Amino acid sequence: MGAVLLLGLGIGGGVFVGTMMAEDSNSAENVVADEEEEEDSGRKKKDDRHNIYITVGKLLAAVEHEGSTRYIQAEVDLVGYEKTVMDDAQHNVPALRNRLLLLFASQNFDEVRTIAGRERLRVESLKAVNDVLELDPKGDRVEDVYFTAFVIQ
Repeated sequence: MGAVLLLGLGIGGGVFVGTMMAEDSNSAENVVADEEEEEDSGRKKKDDRHNIYITVGKLLAAVEHEGSTRYIQAEVDLVGYEKTVMDDAQHNVPALRNRLLLLFASQNFDEVRTIAGRERLRVESLKAVNDVLELDPKGDRVEDVYFTAFVIQ
């Protein structure tokens, strides 16, 4: 009789544990599916937006280097998705050019000679552009800055 009772408890416990594991597995699969769905909808939202480009133009800044004057010359373009933001950027190109020229002139010439230094300057340029336009980095903003030409001498 005791053996039958133990066998019944063992089977009941096995069914209980199996059911719990199946529920955990299903909930994990649902979480992964939900995350993939959110990721797809986010990707679609971004893909549905059209890039709007603004040309800031060619900038030439003098940089002091070891007692002589060196130059940074770059062609700068901006990209964003919001028409109102990009219209504002187009309207404020003179202010943007001024801020970028000041930023370029303040650079360490040895640093901008490297790829990492140019990338840092690009990121700083994006921040400067959004600062001039008084845009929140987490809201509507200019999304990126491109150097379509970059020469140092």
